[in-house]
Amino acid sequence: MRFSIAVPTHDMKNGDFFLARLLKSLDEQTFRDFEIVITKDGKMAENTNSAIKKSKGELVKILYMDDYLAHPNALQVISDGFEGAWLVTGCSHDPGGHTHVPTWSAKVPRGMNTIGSPSVLTLKNDNPLLFDENLSWLLDCELYGRLYEKHGAPTILDDINVTIGIHDGQMTRLIPDEAKDQEYYYVTKKHV
Repeated sequence: MRFSIAVPTHDMKNGDFFLARLLKSLDEQTFRDFEIVITKDGKMAENTNSAIKKSKGELVKILYMDDYLAHPNALQVISDGFEGAWLVTGCSHDPGGHTHVPTWSAKVPRGMNTIGSPSVLTLKNDNPLLFDENLSWLLDCELYGRLYEKHGAPTILDDINVTIGIHDGQMTRLIPDEAKDQEYYYVTKKHV
């Protein structure tokens, strides 16, 4: 099996709509060699780690429940472009249509996220690194930093293959500034 689509779910406003949209985007894929792993186990990092650990595919494609694949050939493009241990791909935002092409910067592990949401990430399923379960806001940046330390820069696809669902229930909008500051301090101290 080429892909495991790791879908950590949680209770959120319009969650049924978001999950149905994600599953529809998977059903429309021309590339069919994948399994879907849906979990609901604790906070976001723990839940995502649970989905990764249960994945049996050669590659683990993370896809948060409010995000979805941008077009029917997205998995094919990601499969064809995958090299090394990790890949990130371009994304668009729904609503709004804003697009983002990821770039690597040494500032990523410190919170300057030029890569994007974990939904743009695909990992080689060979004892993959997991998210730090002490984090919610900086969980992606911190993982990207450890992936870089272990494997070097990611393969970057300029193509827009993922759509990020923008809404008022997103984690980045719900976390208080004080909690964000605490995570920033934790990550800085961890990687000194």
